[in-house]
Amino acid sequence: MLDDHLNFFYYIVLFAAYCFAGWLAEVIYRSVTQRKFVNAGFLFGPFLPIYGIGAFLVLALERVLQDWPMAVRFAAFGLVITLLEYSAGYLSEKIFKLKLWDYSEKRFNLHGYVCLSFSLLWTLLATGFALFVHPEAIRRAAMLPAGLVQIAAIVFLVYFWIDYTFSVISLAAFRKGVAYLYEEYFNLSSLEIEDILKSFQRLREAFPDLNKYVNQNINRRIRIKVGSFLKPVLEKIFQELDGRKPFEAEYYETVSDILRHEEFRKLKDYFHHNSSIYRHVHDVAYLSYRISKFLGLDYRSTARGALLHDFFLYDWRNHDAPDLPREKFHGLEHPKIAVANARKYFSLNDIEEDIIRKHMWPLTLVPPKYKESYIVSFADKYLSSKEFISEYKKRIGARRSKIPRGKHSSARKS
Repeated sequence: MLDDHLNFFYYIVLFAAYCFAGWLAEVIYRSVTQRKFVNAGFLFGPFLPIYGIGAFLVLALERVLQDWPMAVRFAAFGLVITLLEYSAGYLSEKIFKLKLWDYSEKRFNLHGYVCLSFSLLWTLLATGFALFVHPEAIRRAAMLPAGLVQIAAIVFLVYFWIDYTFSVISLAAFRKGVAYLYEEYFNLSSLEIEDILKSFQRLREAFPDLNKYVNQNINRRIRIKVGSFLKPVLEKIFQELDGRKPFEAEYYETVSDILRHEEFRKLKDYFHHNSSIYRHVHDVAYLSYRISKFLGLDYRSTARGALLHDFFLYDWRNHDAPDLPREKFHGLEHPKIAVANARKYFSLNDIEEDIIRKHMWPLTLVPPKYKESYIVSFADKYLSSKEFISEYKKRIGARRSKIPRGKHSSARKS
């Protein structure tokens, strides 16, 4: 697998060729999946070092295990490639505090850095590379003039060092920009946030999971900040939600036209978690309004968008309506239905439409564009969980009340 007659420079050229081949494969895959050209990897140039490193690790193993059965070599290739991918993912997150790729949603993954399906794919590619690709590559490399190979190797090493240095600086700048975004999120305008993210568009396209990672951290920080706000006023808000105190006049003024609309009032006829859709969206809208007002956001758009976020007219538990045929999944489809209904009867601004369309995030893959959308997404999940728990407790209580008292005591004794 390695030719003792070839000097160091030949292997540098082979390393460059394998890094380029890996970059080419990734570019094709990512460009096809994202439907536009994507420069894969964190280097600016057309090289992916992890492929070159993986190639030479496989070649070293093949040289040591060349007399062993193919099954053993196959397993060894898989183990070393998986360890390489895991180490690269782990170190990138520890050093830069960024998760460049994430397999968490795939079955049989380990901490999101590796997963069984991709490890099997890499193992098959490594086996084919060791048996067929490398022997031909080294044969052709040996035919090149030594002087030309030496010049090419030196040029590559100088270029690689410069590219690697600037790429690390770029990744560190991205990390710094994201940290600033986390800390100042509520003090920045939507335009400023968009400008920060646009400045690192190449990295975000090269590693699509970075978008999810960043948005999850933003969402987590929103929950922390909102949680700190909710603690001292939670009882007051829910007294208002339960009708023991009146809603604020400003809130009613903001959403009165929606609440009075004949089509919107039909939501009272459709059961939701433990009441009607009408009651649920009312609660979400008011909670989101209070939170947005506290945080200095556009609380009017928040209230209106939240009130319309579940504007669908069917029973989501058993649906076969024109809006949503039985075979379609309500969780993914109903935001689009709600947007269409809201547009039909009301005038929406960009924030309100984004709230309705993205309130199911991360189930809907595209993350929210505005802070207000995150607030509504949080409030919806918070209240939905509370409603589910409340309904569950009611059903358990109802079942227990039907059990004769004697059976209660005998159950406790057992």
